[in-house]
Amino acid sequence: MKCILAFTAIAALAAGACNKDVKVKSQTDISTVNACSKFDADVIIDGVSGLGAINIDSVKEITGQLVIQNMYDLQTVSLGALTSAGSLKILNNTNVYKVDVPQLNSVDDFQIIVNPNLKELTYRNISSTNNFQIISTHVTTLGAFTDSNPGNIEILSNTELKALDFSSVKETKGYINIANNGKGANVTFSSLTQVGGNASFADAATLDISKLSAVSDDFSLYTNTFKNLSLPAFATAE
Repeated sequence: MKCILAFTAIAALAAGACNKDVKVKSQTDISTVNACSKFDADVIIDGVSGLGAINIDSVKEITGQLVIQNMYDLQTVSLGALTSAGSLKILNNTNVYKVDVPQLNSVDDFQIIVNPNLKELTYRNISSTNNFQIISTHVTTLGAFTDSNPGNIEILSNTELKALDFSSVKETKGYINIANNGKGANVTFSSLTQVGGNASFADAATLDISKLSAVSDDFSLYTNTFKNLSLPAFATAE
């Protein structure tokens, strides 16, 4: 079996398959991608019927984008070796319940959006990102987030999510939008000093933004249930 996999990998490299965009139409296309440890192009998996599981467990780095969308038969996604990606977008997959990216730490654009049955989302530690969005899922927990200066952060309409810990974030280059997560959600941005765009916090039971001093655009708080909020350093918002 190992010989077969090794031969497949050699064949993929020889054919230049690791640096050409792939639009997946079948399991064969996924096997071709899986033969690469580094993939220098885009992988698009869009609307393919009959695929209940996507396992891309050999690829460690994707410099382009990996898009998995409109997959109505899909239930699980495993990206077991992936540590970095240009973009990882998992969008509008109505039956997916598990996404496993246990080694991921660097991703320029991370979008997990409209996967209404997604309950298990596993990633180890996001230490570098310019766009981080988790929207309309049923996830109950988030992985670690240690990027101190990310771009955008948007955590929206995850109705089972009650702990949002972004205590490592000191500044953002873009916006923050936190709203409509689990009832009694605790939101922590305890090191945050500056936001480079809008800052909006809603539907939180507790909110720690105690070091926040400046917001470059609109700053809004609404439909929260906490009674006290400390902002001793806050000076400016546009």
